[in-house]
Amino acid sequence: MAKIVILGAGLGGLVAAYEIKKTLGRKHQVSIISETDYYQFQPSNPWVLVGWRDRKEITVD
Repeated sequence: MAKIVILGAGLGGLVAAYEIKKTLGRKHQVSIISETDYYQFQPSNPWVLVGWRDRKEITVD
């Protein structure tokens, strides 16, 4: 069993984690380390700025 750690849970880190997990399968462990305990969908930040979304709507615990 492989244990893979990805540093950085931005858009690139999440995409990498999903792709690695899909490629390796369930027998392997993929972990992500982030500065925060939530993920914020960065491309949606302008929507929050102009009031189209709340921060709660673009973050995931």
